[in-house]
Amino acid sequence: MQKNVKDAIKHRKSYYALSNQSPISDQEIREIVNFAVLHVPSPFNSQSARLVLLLGKNHQKFWDLTKETLKKIVSAEAFSKTEAKIDKSFASGYGTVLFYEDEKVVRGLQDAMPTYAEKFG
Repeated sequence: MQKNVKDAIKHRKSYYALSNQSPISDQEIREIVNFAVLHVPSPFNSQSARLVLLLGKNHQKFWDLTKETLKKIVSAEAFSKTEAKIDKSFASGYGTVLFYEDEKVVRGLQDAMPTYAEKFG
């Protein structure tokens, strides 16, 4: 098994040629993402990870909103590079997964284990 893990790491690739088409159904994507978040390790098995899955039009709306927001706070010169990066990478895919931690769960851990409270922040 150790060799398989090393081979997987050695031969892993980052894919930059994203497409706004998906070879699998939205339902299959949801199942894969839900399975992954359910089985990812968490501190004290707290299962504090949450996510928002945006596919298709909702994915595109998110990146359009992101550009609108950034345009207000980034200089015009810098924004053109930022917009190009978003358009050619993040927004060019089919979906976006936004991960976050459930703060209620984290606060529960902090309250239950005050010695470690600052480590959960």
